Amino acid sequence: MSQQIKYAIAGFCMGLAELIPGVSGSTIAVVFKIYKNLMSIFSELKWSNVSLNISQLSQSFQLKLFFPLIGSMLFSIILFSKAIDYLIQSYEGVFFGALGWLMIILSIQVANFFISAFKKPLLLFFALLGMGIGFFLNELAIDFETPGTLYLFACGLLAFSFFLIPGISGSAILVILGVYGLVIQSISQLNLGILLPFGLGCVVSLLLLPKFILAAYLKYEDKLLFLFAGLIFISGYSLI
Repeated sequence: MSQQIKYAIAGFCMGLAELIPGVSGSTIAVVFKIYKNLMSIFSELKWSNVSLNISQLSQSFQLKLFFPLIGSMLFSIILFSKAIDYLIQSYEGVFFGALGWLMIILSIQVANFFISAFKKPLLLFFALLGMGIGFFLNELAIDFETPGTLYLFACGLLAFSFFLIPGISGSAILVILGVYGLVIQSISQLNLGILLPFGLGCVVSLLLLPKFILAAYLKYEDKLLFLFAGLIFISGYSLI
């Protein structure tokens, strides 16, 4: 299999994974053994590498691999967002109920909960902290049908940040933030009023945060995974 085809297939699977709060896109990249190289490409996205020299750009950003991956990922997101939007519109109760149970199971899997908690009981504090934050977010009572531009920007920033971390789905973060259905519907209908501020947040995250996020994740992996597991668990429980 050529590298271009491999990256195209990986991108398609990553796009589908990011639509459903289950396996993250980065986990798919790990499975396809392209995660390390993908992060190195993202780390090269800085102004000093911008050039009108096509050969230099191609070398810095590995465009022969990057374009097939991003193109197939976008195609997958647009294609499957319509199916998910249909399920939300036609079977909302059943869909979100199933989604809630999926997120509860995911929260246990994300932290390798029982094994890790047995070895390091102190990590339970971070799980409880995550649950507390989840309860707080659920009590905010923000009108998520018409969120403000700044909130959508923040959602894009956070969702893409978690796209960079294996094990945590960006769409799970959108459920936590209360805009999952809105974003899926906006993608399927190409609602630019929602997608532009959300997409801008994604781009800012891509340009500024990869090195910081990966450094923090590698340093505090266990603590962060239990914190996120608590958040995801409460968000799933609120959907049931």
